[in-house]
Amino acid sequence: MTKKTQPTKKMSNNISLLAVSVAFALTAGTAQASMGNLGTTFGLSPVDIASAQSFSLFNSQSSAAYYNPSALATAGQGEMYVGLLSATPDMTAGEQAFDEATQPILAGMNVNVTNLFNFSYPIYFGLIAGIENYGTEMMAFSSSTSETGQLANYGEKPLFVAASGSIQIVPGLTIGGGAQVSLHADAAMNLESELDGTAAGNESVAIAAEPVITPIAGITLDFGRMMCGSDTSCSGNGITFAAAFRGESYGQANIKAAATITQTVTDLPINLLTYDAYQPDIISAGVRIKAGMVSFAFSAEQQNWSDLNALMLNDTVKDQASVGFEDIIIPRAGMELNFNDTVKLMAGASYEVSPLDPEKATLDVNYLSADKLVVGAGISYFHKGTGLTAYPWQIDLAYQLQVLDPTDHTITHQDSANNSSVELEGTVSTISLSFATKF
Repeated sequence: MTKKTQPTKKMSNNISLLAVSVAFALTAGTAQASMGNLGTTFGLSPVDIASAQSFSLFNSQSSAAYYNPSALATAGQGEMYVGLLSATPDMTAGEQAFDEATQPILAGMNVNVTNLFNFSYPIYFGLIAGIENYGTEMMAFSSSTSETGQLANYGEKPLFVAASGSIQIVPGLTIGGGAQVSLHADAAMNLESELDGTAAGNESVAIAAEPVITPIAGITLDFGRMMCGSDTSCSGNGITFAAAFRGESYGQANIKAAATITQTVTDLPINLLTYDAYQPDIISAGVRIKAGMVSFAFSAEQQNWSDLNALMLNDTVKDQASVGFEDIIIPRAGMELNFNDTVKLMAGASYEVSPLDPEKATLDVNYLSADKLVVGAGISYFHKGTGLTAYPWQIDLAYQLQVLDPTDHTITHQDSANNSSVELEGTVSTISLSFATKF
């Protein structure tokens, strides 16, 4: 006697198939993505990484398009930029180890476009872009719960693009503005199947990504150029102030799926909305003091992570977590030694408080985060472009170490009997190398 197929079992198989399709759409990358942003978690150029971002407000390279657009016009020359970055965590949480590297390739430019306008003021345009896995992954995106814990800020980063412009109003005063671009993806899926589990041949998948613009603005005041002119004894000479604002940005996936089981279920909807690679509103300000061959930079930035709490309530994957992000202020300090405008040494440090309170467990999502000390060092070599090269060029190399304060976290589940406690500890090592041609 032949055993009859149970409709409920076949329906479960089809729902599982649909769930797999949704999961596939969410996880474009093989490694875990995170809520972190490349520019805020590590830095973009070797100067940013070596100085723990203390000199980022004053760096006139392509990364200024993201950190402080007004710095673009302080360069005095254009550049074409390419850089490599590899950030490798060596962290543990209980018996779980985290060692998957973040490895983007970055490309950028800073171009003098003054001749395109009928202005006497210098105008510059800058662009910086980063693509994960050394340029092979533009949509490194995942969103999931975790039974053992997942890092809140480390992991793959999706496509990173920032474009800005800068104009010098008077000698020493420059302003700038631009935008960071993030991607919001929409996916529509339909699955039709027979009761016995065979496909009816009417499946469809449609995915579209829409760019979303986030504002960036900055101002730079070089008091020496504004007030002192050629007077080298002036008290304001060598002092520069800068401030910048970067707006909230994040990746988003909105997935609408529907299953039709012939003669049983006409419409079984599965709708998912989830977020990734979050950057809060950031306000930063700093001062650079230059005395001869030595420069010091001191800056602070406020990151408004609390705005993420309301956003997470709409996240279908993580809305049960009751995430409690808090606003933080990060102090940064750095030093630069410039030897004859050819060799430059850089170093910096910062102390970054975690925006996530470890005492507030994130149910089922189980985010792991900790306060950390960030220290960096680097070297820059500038060649004037004689001999075989027609234009000057520059090579920068940097190393950064992030040391996490050992922090206890409670791993929570819907079934509270399975709750456990783990300690997050370890380090993150970042190496960055870049080459830039000046023109």
